[in-house]
Amino acid sequence: MAAAPPWKKPRNAGPVVWWMRNDLRLQDNPVVRAAVAEALTDQRPLLPVFIFDPRFLDRSFYGRVTDPDFKKSISTRKPVDFGGRKTCALRALFWLRCVRAMSDAIAAKGGRLLVCHGKPEDVLAPLPAGSLVVCQSEPVSPEQTDVEDKVEEVLSKTHGELWRKWGAMGLYHRKDLPFPVNGGPGNYTELCLTMGWEDLWRSPGRTADAARIRVPVAAPDAWPQGLAAVDLPGLMSDQVLRDDREALKFLGYSAEEIEEAMSQELPEAGEAAAQKSLEKWLREQNEEPKDLHEPVLWDLPTGGGGAKGHDALQWANLAKPDGWLRISHYMAVGCISAREIFARAEESRNFNGVAHRLLWRELHRLNAIRWGRRLFWLQGPGRVERPWSWDMKLVEAWKAGLTGVPYIDACMRELKQTGWLAYKGRKTVGFYFVFILGLDWRIGAFHFEDVLLDYDVAMNYGNWVVVSEVDKSSRGAHGFKTVEDLAAWKMEEFEWKLSAEKKNDTSGDYLRRWLPELQKLDAKHIHEPWAMSEELMTRCGCVLGRDYPMPLGGPFRMREEVSEEEERRFHPNDSSGNRYTYKEFIDFAMKKGYDANFGKKCWEEAQPISVLQEENQQLRQQLQAAEHQLRSLQSA
Repeated sequence: MAAAPPWKKPRNAGPVVWWMRNDLRLQDNPVVRAAVAEALTDQRPLLPVFIFDPRFLDRSFYGRVTDPDFKKSISTRKPVDFGGRKTCALRALFWLRCVRAMSDAIAAKGGRLLVCHGKPEDVLAPLPAGSLVVCQSEPVSPEQTDVEDKVEEVLSKTHGELWRKWGAMGLYHRKDLPFPVNGGPGNYTELCLTMGWEDLWRSPGRTADAARIRVPVAAPDAWPQGLAAVDLPGLMSDQVLRDDREALKFLGYSAEEIEEAMSQELPEAGEAAAQKSLEKWLREQNEEPKDLHEPVLWDLPTGGGGAKGHDALQWANLAKPDGWLRISHYMAVGCISAREIFARAEESRNFNGVAHRLLWRELHRLNAIRWGRRLFWLQGPGRVERPWSWDMKLVEAWKAGLTGVPYIDACMRELKQTGWLAYKGRKTVGFYFVFILGLDWRIGAFHFEDVLLDYDVAMNYGNWVVVSEVDKSSRGAHGFKTVEDLAAWKMEEFEWKLSAEKKNDTSGDYLRRWLPELQKLDAKHIHEPWAMSEELMTRCGCVLGRDYPMPLGGPFRMREEVSEEEERRFHPNDSSGNRYTYKEFIDFAMKKGYDANFGKKCWEEAQPISVLQEENQQLRQQLQAAEHQLRSLQSA
């Protein structure tokens, strides 16, 4: 009897494709490890691919660029044009340089990175039958999830497959979360406690059963052979990739946009640069701070106040325009992972602060997954209804740094020229945009998406809905009828923010760095040029309305820690005789379950203290006159 022929294991014909996205690194990258392992195990070629998707670069309407017909949204929606790109040329240039560094790292291992321009579902469609594409999933972004769905659909037509890996974009792996990935706690403190942090506001201690944070994994040592010949749509030649101007032109940027981007200074790009930046920061943590100025923390979520002695959470750095870690732009494109930063900083004396920041990032990522497309609604996840303005003249003044409010203008010009802005700056310019100018928060968020080097969908839109107070229904400024009423309610709060920036930059150095028209102003007036006399304006060469704009929404008053100057009124129906500010009347109404209009009505019914003082003066005068008349009668 003849022996049966030996069995041969079936082999997939197509290559393993590492579809690189926001994971531009080899170190601590579970996605590339999975792709390499699969290729080596099945003796399949490995094809690393990076795709610049024009939908995330070009000018577009606000909203889901992957769903232009609103098939996955509300059918009655209409396109909204905020007049911006998804990615400005400066951010695209940094991105390109990071991709180029990744190409060099892969070439050093004997591989080749293909860089393409086009929709991923079109670029990957011609892959050989049976191809396996491995990518890092992006569940925080409905748009990127749509792209994954489209790629999966097109691959299935040729018996290909898409593996979506969680990767290491976040600090925690979804399998290690003590709750469903779309059902986590909605506030920071609750998240920290749920994850097993004892009190992250004050110490980095964790409980014995704390959620696992996986250790960083090494880069692959072995590298599979590449695909001999491949021709994908939109392929960028290596010669073009090596030339900044030609590469930006290839991606669709105009000559003017390219030259503006090339004139700006960018941080060094790539994984090695990210590692170097982290090492430099770690060394600096062992040095004593050079600036011993006590910062003002009025506008920081200090969880009960800044710590005395060593500032482990580094509130002092967050209170200043220079920032602290300055590594967010690398994290945004995946040149370094949150897990590696966490692990490397664990022996630092400021580890508490690092863990604190990374947990805030984690909260925004989990919120983005939980909220889905509600994160991008005008009403926000909290479904807050209130008046908004779409005055594009105000928008353009804000973007250009021409609002007439020096701190706001300095921040916006720094953002435009560098693609970076410190935490406090982002919060304050956002607050001013939304509450003082009354503008649609989505316009501001969309502009940040365009210009920030460290743009991250969850962090950007998550922070904007928080600043705009549309993240929760309980926080929302409900019941206002006009943007003017809203601005009046928030005026005092904004003035405190400006006052904090003045306290933290008493010399005005930050303002002079970005506002040359204010160079001749002294420290007393540079934060509030509207307080100068006309004579002094002329002498300084800074006449408001001519050399520098009048303050939009202002003028504003700088405040001290305690101030009795705010106008207060007493209500005739309040027997206590207490006096309240406009904001306190609004807060009282909302606390009692009424809308803001009721609080405004109470304010209008109330009497200013000046009226009471005048009435008291009149009564005293009448009493004195009566006493004088009585004495005259008695002596007659």
